[in-house]
Amino acid sequence: MQWFHFSFRFNDLAESKPFSETLTPQGEWSFPKPSSSWLSLWLGSTLAVSLGLFISGCQEPKARTYTEVAFKPNAAPASMMGAGGPMVGGSVPPMMNSNPVNIKVTWKLPETWAIKDSANAMRIGSFSVPDPKLANMGEMDPRAVDVSVIQLAGDAGGLKANLTRWMGQIGLKASPEEMDDMIKSAKHFNTKTKQDGIFVDFTEKLSGDMTQSKSIFGAIIQTADYTVFVKAMGEIERVVKVKAQIKAFCESLVISGPKA
Repeated sequence: MQWFHFSFRFNDLAESKPFSETLTPQGEWSFPKPSSSWLSLWLGSTLAVSLGLFISGCQEPKARTYTEVAFKPNAAPASMMGAGGPMVGGSVPPMMNSNPVNIKVTWKLPETWAIKDSANAMRIGSFSVPDPKLANMGEMDPRAVDVSVIQLAGDAGGLKANLTRWMGQIGLKASPEEMDDMIKSAKHFNTKTKQDGIFVDFTEKLSGDMTQSKSIFGAIIQTADYTVFVKAMGEIERVVKVKAQIKAFCESLVISGPKA
């Protein structure tokens, strides 16, 4: 094994005598004994630095002040708002009538449906519809279908505008000709109080880019005085499973009042 020899030469502060520090093959270091004058100078310097640090640490800290700035988010433009909240994908919103609706809407709720709170004040009903199999087993369904009931005055902007809005929420588009065919081929039904309505079924329609994951099945009851919307929205296969329940719910609607 080869050993390395290191030699450092410094000037002794008191006597100006050189000294060396050597690593021996046995791995031991040898140092000359420092002189008393050199040691005194070193201790004095160390004491002065320590005292300076102590004094600076005892000084009273200065108070820091901060300025809090709050930013108010911009509200969504009115042209991007619809009956179900903010619009998606630039879809066309309906021209809603702000006059009060002088009707009352009630229904028979399916046994497995759960009433839930909604941040949308326009809803008169908001429900969570679980997978029938999970519901029968008494288990929670984190992918439950969302069902909403909304009533508006007048035609609520027209049937085509509202269908376009719903399609925009799930990434679908339709030409004017396709929209006309969709309305003509829609299946009609009667509520319990004999109002005529149509079922809206988008579960067999897919977006062209194949990124669609959700779909809508619902109903629209429209007269010259009011419009009632029932919309079930969720994952495509989940919506398909509960279509029969949604149909029964729509047919159980009771719409009453002077204008009903």
